[in-house]
Parts: sequence; C-alpha cells; structure tokens
Amino acid sequence: MFEKWKFNVLLLVFISILNSNFIFCKTVQINTKLFGTHNENFQVPSKSSIKEEASKLLSSSLTEDNIQSLKSELDDVQYELSQECLLHTEMVIEGLFNGSDWALRMIDAMGKPSSALLDLHISWLGNWEECRNVEVKATTTSTGTGSEGFDGKYCSAMFPIGNASAQSLLLPGGLQLKIGMCLPDTCSNIDASILVNILVKLVLNSTSIPQGYAMCQENHLELSDKAIAVIVVLSILATIIVTATLYDIINRYMMAAEQNSTKLVNGKVYGTFKSEPSTSSDEHTPMLNGQTDHAIKQPLPSEDVKREPEVQRTGFWGQLLLSFSVYTNAEKILNTNQPSGTLTNVNGIRFISMTWVVLGHTYAFGLSSTDNVATFLPAEIKTFTFQAISNATVAVDTFFVLSGLLVAYLTLKEIEKRGGVKRVNWFMFYFHRFWRLTPPYMLVLMFYVPLIKYWGEGPLWPQQGVDIDECKDTWWRNLLYVNNMFEPEKMCMPWSWYLANDMQFFIVSPLMLIPLYYSPLLGTISCLGFVLINFISTGVISKQNELGSNMILGDNNNAAFDLTYVKPWCRIGPYAVGIYVGYLLYKTGCKVKMSKVVNFSGWLISTVLALLILYGLYSSDGEPNLSVDVSALYNATSRTVWGMCIAWVIFACATGYGGPVNTLLSWSFITPFSRLTYCAYLIHPVVMYTYYFSRRTLMRWYDLEMVYLFFGNLCLAYAAAFIVSLSFESPMMGLEKILLGKQKRK
Repeated sequence: MFEKWKFNVLLLVFISILNSNFIFCKTVQINTKLFGTHNENFQVPSKSSIKEEASKLLSSSLTEDNIQSLKSELDDVQYELSQECLLHTEMVIEGLFNGSDWALRMIDAMGKPSSALLDLHISWLGNWEECRNVEVKATTTSTGTGSEGFDGKYCSAMFPIGNASAQSLLLPGGLQLKIGMCLPDTCSNIDASILVNILVKLVLNSTSIPQGYAMCQENHLELSDKAIAVIVVLSILATIIVTATLYDIINRYMMAAEQNSTKLVNGKVYGTFKSEPSTSSDEHTPMLNGQTDHAIKQPLPSEDVKREPEVQRTGFWGQLLLSFSVYTNAEKILNTNQPSGTLTNVNGIRFISMTWVVLGHTYAFGLSSTDNVATFLPAEIKTFTFQAISNATVAVDTFFVLSGLLVAYLTLKEIEKRGGVKRVNWFMFYFHRFWRLTPPYMLVLMFYVPLIKYWGEGPLWPQQGVDIDECKDTWWRNLLYVNNMFEPEKMCMPWSWYLANDMQFFIVSPLMLIPLYYSPLLGTISCLGFVLINFISTGVISKQNELGSNMILGDNNNAAFDLTYVKPWCRIGPYAVGIYVGYLLYKTGCKVKMSKVVNFSGWLISTVLALLILYGLYSSDGEPNLSVDVSALYNATSRTVWGMCIAWVIFACATGYGGPVNTLLSWSFITPFSRLTYCAYLIHPVVMYTYYFSRRTLMRWYDLEMVYLFFGNLCLAYAAAFIVSLSFESPMMGLEKILLGKQKRK
C-alpha cells in the first residue's frame, strides 16, 4: 500500500523551495555566517540580522528571470484567477524580492518538511498565527496598478500520494501530503489551488506529479442563517433555564421563611421534608402507563424528629417552569440514592463501558492530529495489552446487553403489575422511549452540526463543518433512527449509529417480551431466533466479503463497518441475551440459590471467554492470523458470547453472588456518572473534536501522552455531559412527568 507514495513524498519534499525555502535549504550558510562555529566572541544574533541575511538569500535566488517566469505563468491563467488575488500575489513576489518584512513572514509561516517522512510525517502545518498576523497596507505594484491592502490567510495544500482510493477508517481521506500555505486573503480556494499547482510545476519542472488542491481558512467566518436560528433557539432556552432557576431559588426561600423550617404539631417538633429527587437509574427505562414508582424517601437520622411532605405551592405553569431549573435538576443528577429494586451493579458496568468507549475514541479521533502514526501505532498493535483498545468495540455490545436486560426486567414487572399484556399502554411504551432519547439527541445535533465551525480556529479547524453538508439531507434519518441503514459515509453524527440500533431493537423487543411473559419455552425460542439471525447474517456477510476478524486492524475495515458493524441484524445478539437474562431476574425476583461450585464455574467460564475475545486475536506481528472461515465464525459469535459474559456478571451480582465485584460496581459514588452516560455518549466526540482540531501543531503520541489525553477527554466529556443533561435532558424528562401525570406516585 505504501510503496508508491514513498517516491512521491521524496519528490514533493522539494516543494519546500516554494515555501520558504530559500532560507530553509541554506540553513548551514546562515548558521556559519551568523553564529560562527569557532568564534570565541559568539553572540546571539539579533532579529534584524537574521532578517537581513534571509533577505539577501531570497534576493540572490529571486532573480528577474525567475520573477518573469512566474508572472508569465500567472498571466497564462489570469482568466481563472480572480483579479485581486492575482494583483496581491504579484505584491507578495515583489515584496520577497525587496526583502519586505511582511513578505518574509508569509514565507516563514508556510509549512516545511521535517524528519520521519517515510513514517507518514507528511503534514507540515507551518505557523498559523504568524500567517494570520500579516497585514499589508494599500500599495502600487511595479506595473503601476493600485491595489488595496490585504491580510495573510492560512491555506492547506493537499497532494494525494500513493493510491488515492486507499481509504480506511484510520485514513478516511487516503494518504495526502499536506502543506501549510500563507496567501493573500483575497484568494479563494480555487485561486489557491491554481497557485499551488503553478508553483509546483515551476519548482519541480515536471508535469508528472499529482495535482493538488487547497483549502483556505477564512479570517472572518460569517454566521449562516442556520447558525443564527440555532443561536436564537439556544438563547431562548438559556433564558428559560435562568428564569426557572431564579424562580426555584426564590420559591424555596419564601417557603422556608413562611414555615420557618419547623412547626409545632401535637406537642412535637416537625420540619419540612422534601423527598429525595426521583431519577431513574437507567436512561432506557420503559414507562408503560406514564407513571413510575422510583421515588423514595429518606428521613433524617434523628429518631426524635419526624418529617412530613412539603406542600406544593406552585401551580401547573410553575411546575412546567421548574422543569428547567438547574437547582432542581442538579439535585436529581447528583443524588446518590437508588430506588428500591434497582439493579445497582448496572451503574458501574455502564460507567466502565463509557470510559472504555472514550479510551478507544481518544485514539481513533486523534489520528489525523498526530505526526507519528506510522511509528506509534504499529508498535502498539504488537503489544499484548493494546488488544483491549483494538478490541474496544465490544464495549458497545455491553450497552446492548444492559439495554435489553433493563427493558425486559422493568417491562415484565410492569406487565405483571397491570394484570397482563392487554392492559399495557403500548403507545406509552414507545412514546416514552422516543421522548426520553430524542430531545437531547436532536438538541445536541442542532447545537453541534451548524455551530462547531464557529467556536474554534487553527490550521486543523474544519471551517466547512465536520459532517457532510452540515447534515442538510440526512438529519431526518437521525430523527427516525434509521441513519444506520443508509450510506454510512454520509451519516450525520457517525457515532449515533448505536442509537439507531438500540431504538430498532427496542421496537422489536415485544416479540421477545410477550412470549416470555406467557411461556418460558416460546420466549426462549424467540430470543434464540434473534440470536440465530445475528449468527447467520454476520457469518454469511463476513464470508462473502472476506472480512477480517478485527474491524480496526483489517485492510477492508470500511466494508466491515458498512456491512456488519452498524447493521441491526448483525448486532442484535447481545440485546437478545440481555432480554433473556432480564426475564430470568424478573422471574426469580433476583433470588436464586447457587452452590459454590456453580457460582465459581460461572465466574471462571465468563472470565475465560471474555479474555479470549479481548486477547485471543493477539499475534506478535499485530495482525490476527485467522482464515476467512474462522474469521467469519469469530465475527458471527464473539459479540454475543461477550454479551453472555456481561450478562453473567449482572445476574450474579443481582442475585447476591457478586461479592467484591458487586460492591465495586454498586458504589454509590458512580451513580451520578451512570446517569450522565447517555449525554456523555452524545457529546464526547464533540469534546474531542474541539481539542484535536483546535491544535496549532501536531501531537506526538507516546504512552504517557495518551494517558493524559484519555483522562482529559473523560473528565471534559462528563463535564460537558452534565451541562447537556441540565440543559437538554432533565427538562424534557420533567416536562413529560408533568404533562403526562407522571408526578403522581403510586
């Protein structure tokens, strides 16, 4: 794959001549002349002396013949170049010839070759700030043509190298040589592309080199109509939140003052009591009739003081407003108490899985912002411990297990409480799910897609946006949760494929839940049927397309992502496993008697299988050595087997056989983080994009650097998730409870 590009890289290195490179290529001359290797009276050269020497070198290289050759080339294509760009380019050339400071800075700001070219250090960013700080006043060119001034504008010139179609998940754009350019801000992307190709042609005196193109960073990016509309909506929402919070604080203060905190009833002291905030521990909890019994009360420790419920002093509209209160919603999120009957170990599993997702994405999203990919990754892939990262995709299967298990456990309990399937409000079953997930999902999409290009800058910042055409033609697929069924390369918020799968599984879940409620045999057959669909479809697709056993490391990982990774028929196995284990917990009431041998065997088998899935593909050369048939078998079964291992952990912990594992996973400190998992999943790629794309220089990865990146991404992702939950998620949950009568306790 990399044979052809080596020659092109070495050839295109000489483009450095067009960048600065009268200075760069004569570094030895400057060093000898200014510093003197044997000068005992050596002094650090001044800025003016360096500038003077650079100007002399440029003047000796930029002869009248060279300038005339360049101008003649520009004249030949002036019908394609804008007039202003042509005039200002002429000014730059003359400024270089005259040794003008601003012209030298434009050249100095451009990207230059560095070491490790053959290790894919082929992105030469230059100095973004130095280019943007260039300001040229109005002047007159040598031809007598007057021109207004201009500012420096940073552009990136890209040249495809090797096989331009060799794209992958790690290199979505294929291999490209990227060179930072500093051009007049009157030059458009088309102008910049023409100039780049003209200069390359002159410098290399060859027409056989690949044609490049340029993308420029506008110094001032005007707000689009879409962005303005989003800002208005967010401003209104922010106003409501601030108003609601102030109203909440004032209301609490007035009630406390009125009641004076205590009152005397029947000779005993009573105080106002406010029930602990009611927040479901699971973001996928189904509501069948618009009510829930998850509220709990926790009196103060004192046995001499009794509490009575606080009287509601707000009307219907006041309650609606309080749904947006940061004060109240923060209490709900940060509350560490768990409702009775909650599977508390799920909190720990959910949080650990989310950290695992962040860890994997820390590597995946940062690849385009590092300069030592070709040395760092191959070395890491060959290590045994890195298998937990290259196989981190099973963390998503853990979420599928959790979702299926909780849907089955809670829904079957609700069906029994209602007295049968026929008395269940199935409309509310689906509506609550849609309402629970969609508003924060769509609000994050609305906030991120049209605005991300405005809240940062730098040589790597995508001023055109991250998603194709700002999701203009694809956003509705996300709204309907079918975005995983169409053109994955055009998917809006690509990580949202998981949400589409999970919603699709939820839609078909009654096909397993109803048979399980009426007949264990029929329910088991139904669950096995979905698992078989997973096995057969994945195995056949993998076999026909010769997919490898590891999507990240395989040569055809794009095909694996499109054909199997995001498709529901290839991912429903773990969800069906979760449904069945949720049924077992419901049926047994989480009370099971197991012998020590059975318990030990369960833990041993699940641990061994989980380790085999994570580390079983390891080989010393970093590539799984499995045949096509064995890879197909692995792809068909591994995710479901992983789901079975996770299901055992939940089952054992819920039935009292988890020991220290259950203690750790049920730690109350994790509860708030567990509640934020959904918002953390929605927002964490945006947090990473913001950091990676705003860098002024490329990163150089090594182990300690990755540790810092991971913890930084994790902490900032959850901080952002807390804000998103307060702004988007919690208010929508509060509105649903009020509008549908869910505030009534049973």
